[in-house]
Amino acid sequence: MTLDGTLRWLFAVVAAAMLTAFAVLLVTGEYHNEGPVLLRVAHGHGIHRGDVFVLTGWAAGLLSLSGLLWGRRR
Repeated sequence: MTLDGTLRWLFAVVAAAMLTAFAVLLVTGEYHNEGPVLLRVAHGHGIHRGDVFVLTGWAAGLLSLSGLLWGRRR
């Protein structure tokens, strides 16, 4: 693996870690418009409508990163 390839992977891992950290903070925290509970996980805990939006954004971000890593190089 070349230095360029190693740097690409390093940048992608850092970006994925940050996306994951922010998503975890949003899903585990309480915020104003989290919406109704869609799925109860335990007493007092569940997946809210706002969590679905956060998880969708997280998945889109990781898919974009994988596209940058494994996309065709020019």
